[in-house]
Amino acid sequence: MRGSLAQLFSKRRWRHVSFWVCWVLGFTFIKSFGQAYEIYFGWFSYYVVTLPIFVVHTYLVVYLLIPRFLNKKHWPIFVALFILFFYGFSVIELILSNEFIYVWYPTGSLVTENYLVPGNVIRSGLGNLYIVLVFLASKTVRSWYMADMQQKELMQVELLQQMEDTITKVQPMMLLFAIDMVKASSSEVTRAIANTSELLSELMMYHEEKNQWFSREIELVKKLVDLVGLLKNTRPEVEFFISGDPVKIDLPPMILFSLVDLIFRKFEHEEIMPELNIEASGFSNMITIQMLSNDGSDQNESMEECMQTLVQLEKLYRGKVLISHSKHTYGCSLVIRSSKVQTMNDTYTQTSAFDVEKPAAG
Repeated sequence: MRGSLAQLFSKRRWRHVSFWVCWVLGFTFIKSFGQAYEIYFGWFSYYVVTLPIFVVHTYLVVYLLIPRFLNKKHWPIFVALFILFFYGFSVIELILSNEFIYVWYPTGSLVTENYLVPGNVIRSGLGNLYIVLVFLASKTVRSWYMADMQQKELMQVELLQQMEDTITKVQPMMLLFAIDMVKASSSEVTRAIANTSELLSELMMYHEEKNQWFSREIELVKKLVDLVGLLKNTRPEVEFFISGDPVKIDLPPMILFSLVDLIFRKFEHEEIMPELNIEASGFSNMITIQMLSNDGSDQNESMEECMQTLVQLEKLYRGKVLISHSKHTYGCSLVIRSSKVQTMNDTYTQTSAFDVEKPAAG
């Protein structure tokens, strides 16, 4: 945080320094154009010596009077202070110019005795006011530019988000997995492509359905299992146990599909996929997934795979569901409930994907 603030102030400081350097050099050139070298040096000295007056006057108006009084509609205070600054800094500039700069530095300007008459003060004040207006104009232009850039960046972010949402709906990660598997498969290619296309079509229709019933998602998961079995030439061992009315299960759409997809992709290069037992209960409004390793992996490896899947699922549905886990010898069990439920069954230990129990070593 401190580094970011320091960087911001550093950029802002350089912008202000650049502005005043350009102002000094620019007006020196304008005032002494076509004159002798000494005149250039004289006007340059004038603007360098009087620079603190212009800087203080400008910043008091821009950063004090306007935001604290003008923007808050304290008109009498703003007018009084504006006139005071206008007249006061004009007098200071005239005294410094006529008593010091015009005497010691050649500028071609004559020193007058009655230089503090109201007419001279007003003319000098108008010159001071001009630089205030130039500073305000440059500040306003930059604000417009930054606002336009931020609006364009926001539109770009929204466009990217819309594209990501479209990709999520039209081409889920399992389809990329399926397409890769189709390319690698030497048999049943035509059927695999047809099944992938059919599943894609049904997923798109499911996303557009007003009532996304969980029973419909179960059917999609079963078709995913069939597709993976076709691609790998070995159907995964997935058992479904349905109790009650699955329509009453109130969970985010595609959560079961996403979980099974994550597991399949995690083991896409393994010859034997883990056995899955999926229980969906309309009575308790939850789903339970048992992941059993079929290749004799030890408890630590099985738990590590389970925890990785749990973390990925939490990232996909952060704050929308409550996920608990329990471990056993050859795998793990996950219980998923809606985040509306405040208490979990005592059989399971509630946990977060970022605060999970680490498996014991050995």
